[in-house]
Amino acid sequence: MIVIDSIEALREHTADTRCVLATPEDRELTDEAANSLDLTVHTAHPGPRRPMAAVVDDQISLVLQVLDEDRAHHALQLHARERGLLVIGEKKALDSIAGKIPADAGDTWTVLVELILIVARRCEEALDEIDDRCQELEAQSVGYASSPRRRTMGRLRAELFRIGETQAAQQRLLSNEEELAQSLGEDHQRLLARASAAFGANQSMTTRLYAMLGDILNEQDSVVSERLTLVATIFLPLTLATGFFGMNFQWMLDRLGSLPAFIVFGLVIPGLLTVATLVFIRRLTRTS
Repeated sequence: MIVIDSIEALREHTADTRCVLATPEDRELTDEAANSLDLTVHTAHPGPRRPMAAVVDDQISLVLQVLDEDRAHHALQLHARERGLLVIGEKKALDSIAGKIPADAGDTWTVLVELILIVARRCEEALDEIDDRCQELEAQSVGYASSPRRRTMGRLRAELFRIGETQAAQQRLLSNEEELAQSLGEDHQRLLARASAAFGANQSMTTRLYAMLGDILNEQDSVVSERLTLVATIFLPLTLATGFFGMNFQWMLDRLGSLPAFIVFGLVIPGLLTVATLVFIRRLTRTS
């Protein structure tokens, strides 16, 4: 199959089975490819943003979400008939699959399923990068992590949730009970099952990474709470001493006016109370 991304190449290879790559802005290439390949393509309204599949007569129309280098989702529309395949997507989406389409694939349906596998593998590569980043964050978050690092983990969790939902939706499209699988032959159904398993593995990986980041954030919340409790406990004896000696009883005014009394009752005793409190907390945490 010949991969084409220009109208000149499309007109040159009229007798061959073709895979045409076009952006939504290139209406001329899209319209001529649709006419040449006898495809029905609706370009008058914005394309769908969610994964979907439709089989009308002998035409298969499929919408997938592919990840670019920045892990942003882009819609990829695939319209296929026996004569060829039309792929419509943003430039970043087309760049994600360019060069990976098998040139030795003889029929349209094999290329269609291979493109689905390419989308699944692109997500797998992105998840490997996120996994490495999660491992780094986990290693850096031993003890207390800074607020920017916790915000980074929160953003990664939101990103993983979005990716996981998309992978689950795309896996459902490839189910044996769906019309897409039933419209293909047994050989292509086996390839489709591989693609479905790849999307399922991606969804499982997003779930694992999502849970791992959640555990790290929960640990960080516990560390923050412990430190705040420690600070409050340190000031507890100091606050008690300040409140007691600030009541201005006449007995105090008569007997605690000298410098030694100030040092003993104003500094030494509150300091000893603070040290005793810290020792008590440390022993209590060790025993628990």
